[in-house]
Amino acid sequence: MTGQAVRRLNRFFALIRDHSLILVVVTVAAIVWMWVFNRAAAEFLANPNWPRAVWNGEGSINLFGYSFSYHLEGWADYDYFYVSWSQQLLSGRVPYTDEFNLLVREGTDYNVIYFFPPLYAYLCALGEIIRPDIGIGLLISIFGFLTALPVYGIGSYLSMNQRVGAVSAAMYLFNPIVLYHTAFEWLNPAPFVFFTVLSFYLLMKNRRISGVIAMVIAAFFKQTAFFLALPVIAVILKQPPRPEETTEEATEENNDPKRLSSDDFDFRGLAKIVCVVLVFAGALSIPYLFDPVNYVYYVFQRAGATLLTDFTNPPPINYPITPAVVLVVLGAPEWLIQAVNLLTYYTIGLILGILPLLAMMLLEVKDDRNLVGYWRRILYLTLLLIFWVHIFSPRGIYKYYLVALVPYFSILSTSGICRKESKPINVSAPMIVLPSAISLLVLVPTREFYLFFLFLIVLGYILHRPFSEVYGLIASPIRKIGSRIMRAETPS
Repeated sequence: MTGQAVRRLNRFFALIRDHSLILVVVTVAAIVWMWVFNRAAAEFLANPNWPRAVWNGEGSINLFGYSFSYHLEGWADYDYFYVSWSQQLLSGRVPYTDEFNLLVREGTDYNVIYFFPPLYAYLCALGEIIRPDIGIGLLISIFGFLTALPVYGIGSYLSMNQRVGAVSAAMYLFNPIVLYHTAFEWLNPAPFVFFTVLSFYLLMKNRRISGVIAMVIAAFFKQTAFFLALPVIAVILKQPPRPEETTEEATEENNDPKRLSSDDFDFRGLAKIVCVVLVFAGALSIPYLFDPVNYVYYVFQRAGATLLTDFTNPPPINYPITPAVVLVVLGAPEWLIQAVNLLTYYTIGLILGILPLLAMMLLEVKDDRNLVGYWRRILYLTLLLIFWVHIFSPRGIYKYYLVALVPYFSILSTSGICRKESKPINVSAPMIVLPSAISLLVLVPTREFYLFFLFLIVLGYILHRPFSEVYGLIASPIRKIGSRIMRAETPS
């Protein structure tokens, strides 16, 4: 064996050793995900009715003599929409046309309106080619599983601790929201979520072009990614990182001694990236750009918005949930319900949250000597942005939309990692407790109530500092007592 081969082998074993924990996590998770996927496939294929579906997640638990109902909110979208879209595309029909939207099955017409960007239709067709019936679900599950890798990378980078990154990946991979809606129900968020998380990881590694391209790909899977492009714009608008820059160099290059040159705007760099994005997006939009009005209508307007008209009863189960629904359930005054209803419907509530968050991202000082702290702050604001977009979406949301939130609250699971101070973060109990609690608060309650818990979760993230101080006051004496007991039990 040559010296070069030995060095490569040593580097390989060193890589395995350095990332041994995440390899264990991924291996165990792969077994769990395959088991869940196979259970779903068996149940789906055994269903004789159309549209075929798996367990809808509804049931009850008897605890201490009380019965608690839950509804994980499963849907039959996979067979009704995704498989139908794949068949329409493979039969030569073009998306964003009346012909594509009309499925004729056994002499009956069905509306299968396609209003996603084009890449999702291509993924459906590819999945149907790979394995009829379950191939699309396989691709969705693969994207969902692979999202753990950039989650691990981001968690390790922001915490400066690979063990914390592995915990973040584990909390994502074993999250019940992801396991149910991605690996079992095969619903649509997984591909776009993968590319958005990958985009942030690449940008943290200063791969600006590839990071932006990843976000563009995400946007061509699902429109939600357009909102996540806002933090990307805030980042690439600043000068590319130069970690070797010293304080003297920073002040000499800028006339303002209080402003770092690393925080200057880079309009020339932004213009270059915009050109790349336009070319890439244009290529992905062919041939639909030849009818741009129709294309824009389907992608941005066809899904529509939800306006409540009944302020006494919750909407039917097939309706998405908006903040006004929560107020209806709580018995709020009609004028308040209508005000929130209109604010949501006309996107006013959405804009009122997005603008200040975008302003904070743009005003966040980027110090190349503390890029970890800068990115902690940006990702924290991004998490608040995602929460706000889902809560005040004019269309409303279903539970499976919240798959997009899981990578971020799996990473930002302690107050320390939400702060700008660039101190290493160690593994702690909240990294397991917080993501688990958030998941249960969203997944278990019936559909009329979980949006209320989203409000509470957002409030908790906004007030993470005082909550952290209270936790410290409680946890510190407990840790001291535990360490004393351990010392007392240790033989001298």
